[in-house]
Amino acid sequence: MPTYNFKQEAEVYVVSGGTTYRIHVTDISFSQTFSEQSHSVSTIHSPNDLFEASVINKANVASFSFVVPAIVQSNYTILETLLLGATEFDLYVKTAADVYRLRQSVMTNGSFVIERSRPLSLEISGEAAQLYAGVTGFTTSSAVTSKSYTVPLIDVSIDGSALSDIVNVNMELQNDIEWTPYTTVNKAVSATTMYPSGFKISKKILAGSITQYLTDGNSSTAQTFDASASISIKAGNGQSNAAFRGFSFGPATCSFTNRINVGTVFTQNYDWRLTDNTATLSSILNYATD
Repeated sequence: MPTYNFKQEAEVYVVSGGTTYRIHVTDISFSQTFSEQSHSVSTIHSPNDLFEASVINKANVASFSFVVPAIVQSNYTILETLLLGATEFDLYVKTAADVYRLRQSVMTNGSFVIERSRPLSLEISGEAAQLYAGVTGFTTSSAVTSKSYTVPLIDVSIDGSALSDIVNVNMELQNDIEWTPYTTVNKAVSATTMYPSGFKISKKILAGSITQYLTDGNSSTAQTFDASASISIKAGNGQSNAAFRGFSFGPATCSFTNRINVGTVFTQNYDWRLTDNTATLSSILNYATD
């Protein structure tokens, strides 16, 4: 009887700098497609050959995504390092039947999921140069022995004024990646299949939204905007007698626009974007653990 690959049994590993990290995920997906070119084979001698021939020698960039809970322990801070720096790594997915490798991976999007009364989590998506199946010789690392989760309290301030009645907060980092195809004629001619050979970062976008109930106490801020406002967001344990654990952003200079949402209960949305280039990203955005 054959052994099948089940997603719920998949183990995910990140390999960076010669170190292997086990990452416990709640969801995982990955794929790579190929480009096809067709050409006519109809000639004066065979005018009825109407089905075009196919040439497949180029792979598109591979893609992957996974969701990981933000644990209190420091085991997953490697994800923060790779996301903020858009640093190259290898991603392995191990099942009962096989091992898959995504070579030369890079994280292109990271969403910091912040919901009241639910543990924090990270939604990661990215791209890779090549997907391998049937990988052999991969050595796994030990699993995390203990995992504690942070159910967040949310603190938000704009220009030093704390916002109350927060409904939800969204925050996402985007790394715009430009892939380099095979850069020499020899590689393109000699390769059976051409895969991307490298990448560079063209732009970063860190943005999000803050949804707040519209009340008689904050209606003066509705339908406003600012091109240079200091924004600070903290979503974590919020305890004064212990070190903070969770997601923190800022204070940092941002632009925002504020708009009213009309629903069963009126709300207002601050749609913001980081514009500050004076500080390193790792000093502005942080995943704090033990």
